[in-house]
Amino acid sequence: MGVEALAKPAGRWCRHFRRASGCDAYEVRPDACRIFNCTWLLTEALDGAWKPTTAGFLMHSEPGRLIVECDPARPHDWRRSPYQETLTRWAGDPALEVLIFAGRQGVRLQADGATSPVRRA
Repeated sequence: MGVEALAKPAGRWCRHFRRASGCDAYEVRPDACRIFNCTWLLTEALDGAWKPTTAGFLMHSEPGRLIVECDPARPHDWRRSPYQETLTRWAGDPALEVLIFAGRQGVRLQADGATSPVRRA
């Protein structure tokens, strides 16, 4: 996902991200970063396997939509267990669209596990 205040395009790591320690600009991060919480932090049922640096993706939501943002170096990690099974189950909710992106290219996940291509606007 992009962060306009940092000129960070979607599908790229932020220049402030450090794999071992997180954000190296945490104290001075822009408001967009201050208010953001990924789905892993907001969902008690998701254990440490879903931590973005472990899973290879982060998730966030907007009304009616779950968006999975894959690490460009690990674009297929969402297909590993337990991720694919859980995401597919969530895709079975008729009120929720599950979109998975690696950069601008992505897929819409369906309840049967099938995918259809989508492109980020």
